[in-house]
Amino acid sequence: MASLRPVAWGPSWHRVCFVPATMKALVVYYSRTGTTRLLAEAVARRLGADIEELHDATSRGGLLGYLRSGLDAGLGRCTPLEPMRHDPADYDVVVVGTPVWNASVSAPVRTFLGASGRGMKNCAFFATQGGRGADRAFRQMLRFIRRKPVATLALDRATVKHGEIVSSVGMFVRAIEVDVEPARAPSPPVRLVNQVA
Repeated sequence: MASLRPVAWGPSWHRVCFVPATMKALVVYYSRTGTTRLLAEAVARRLGADIEELHDATSRGGLLGYLRSGLDAGLGRCTPLEPMRHDPADYDVVVVGTPVWNASVSAPVRTFLGASGRGMKNCAFFATQGGRGADRAFRQMLRFIRRKPVATLALDRATVKHGEIVSSVGMFVRAIEVDVEPARAPSPPVRLVNQVA
């Protein structure tokens, strides 16, 4: 549901002109294999959001990287991240995406939420998983934020890889749009001219 904000009014006029207020959204995600990236890009495109990929300093490629990732997630470890280009506190909503590793939130997303979670006005979560574990990962992510997410979405890897995400992403984005009110910028001063005919 789009919010409206007044753009002009005056004492001798009883009409107010309204225009839609736009929600400022950021999608932040980590993707080791590219699956979560596909979902993040679809969400950002549908939401009209800025997008930020988290870059982990730890090597996570190949079999050893896979094993290291599962161990880090299972033990609740954090990891060094490269600096971000966007400040999550500047957005009405931050949509956070993670792969599920060992039925847990990924280490890079855990690190991001630990550093920025409390500063987010609103958030939503999405996860990609091999089969299960997203509910547990979402519960872990809740520990780092001020209020519960406005929406969550969990999809399995095969669904994302086959591109069967349009309907799910659409419902997820609609839930975000309904629940998040855009920040209201102060209205600019309006000069009213009384026209005499």
